[in-house]
Amino acid sequence: MPQRRTKIIATIGPAQDSPGALERLLDSGVDLLRVNLSHASPRAQAERVRRARAHRPDIAVLADLAGPKLRLGELADDLKVIEGDTLVLGAGGVPVGDSSLYGRVRVGDPVFIADGTIDLVVTEVAADRVVCRVRVGGVLRTRKGINLPLDTSSLPALTDKDRADLADIAVLAPDYVAISYVRHERDLADARELTKLPLVAKIEKQQALERLDAIVAAADAIMVARGDLGVEIPIERVPATQKRIIRAANRAGRPVITATQMLMSMVSNPLPTRAEVTDVANAVLDGTDAVMLSEETAVGHDPVGAVKMMIRLLVETEPLPAPHEVPARSEPANALAHAAADLADDLDAAAVVVPTRTGESAQRLAAFRPRRPILAYSRVPETTRRLHLIWGVQAIDLSVPPGGDALNATLAAARRDLGAGARAVVLDISSKVGVPSLVNAITF
Repeated sequence: MPQRRTKIIATIGPAQDSPGALERLLDSGVDLLRVNLSHASPRAQAERVRRARAHRPDIAVLADLAGPKLRLGELADDLKVIEGDTLVLGAGGVPVGDSSLYGRVRVGDPVFIADGTIDLVVTEVAADRVVCRVRVGGVLRTRKGINLPLDTSSLPALTDKDRADLADIAVLAPDYVAISYVRHERDLADARELTKLPLVAKIEKQQALERLDAIVAAADAIMVARGDLGVEIPIERVPATQKRIIRAANRAGRPVITATQMLMSMVSNPLPTRAEVTDVANAVLDGTDAVMLSEETAVGHDPVGAVKMMIRLLVETEPLPAPHEVPARSEPANALAHAAADLADDLDAAAVVVPTRTGESAQRLAAFRPRRPILAYSRVPETTRRLHLIWGVQAIDLSVPPGGDALNATLAAARRDLGAGARAVVLDISSKVGVPSLVNAITF
């Protein structure tokens, strides 16, 4: 049985390009790999994914689209700016990747760079540049993000690059696609016209918070993208907003990812700060399904160390009691999942065994956070990979003989994995109209 139930997502990048580095990361306990398409195309990332799947064929992959993110252009060298400096963005100064910047700010507007670590205020706007005064300095680097918290322009969530990346996404064979800067459930509907893959809605705009429940209902999973969210809304609102988003996802039975700067100091240091480890623990107690490492694994000096630290934190935190929102049991499938979790406790079962083709039964069960392990068996490899995102689910590939019965094959596999004499509850929630579900106590 797994020692932890919260899943770990690791972003891959240059830190995995040296021989053996990616393989060591995969062996450290990662459940999913995130491929960041903000700085590269799917084809540019395909070799990393190919290497990952050669080492671990069952590894799940999340392709994260760039979205309409303003960024700096290419800088010849890093540029240090200090408080009081004048900084020109655009003609005659630091290049920017999108000229729409000049029409989206006014004098007095704040401008943040690199997830808000550099704070500017606009002092002059021209047709080809924006002049700013530095309020909080730092180091400017190529392609760092620019945030305009007072910008109200309604840009589409899918850019031309995103559409091109979705057209070429098959080279990565991803299991999920993350849509950046979702503002409205329509953004997800637009994406579904271009891909059949499950969609992760990244919540990082104030407009998304105003449509939160509708976006959660329209998405397959949710990400609390705290980097941009913490710049788009006042930073003091981020903790409460994180809790609100996680509760909404829990209530709807949607898996939720907490992301950005979770162990940020480990990009360059061997240990995280006390505040960072407390942040990770609070995300677990809030009810997150997964925690995500970004720069810590993509460019950090010790990606494996960051994953191992995350595992230690999860194992220590998960036993703490933490009541959270659950889906309404007035829906029959949810009532069955809840009953299976309670039945497993009443019988002191070794596990809840879930035969599943789509993963729905396992996901509904996980939403009630059962204390017993969840063993999900599927003959569909895509399903077992996607279940790597779901809290507490140990997804297992199932081999069914030609003409064989999936339920019998599941019971045989569970006997093998749990051992003779183990007691289990079997949950089978049918997704077919008119087909009854099965909730049985089975003694092996």
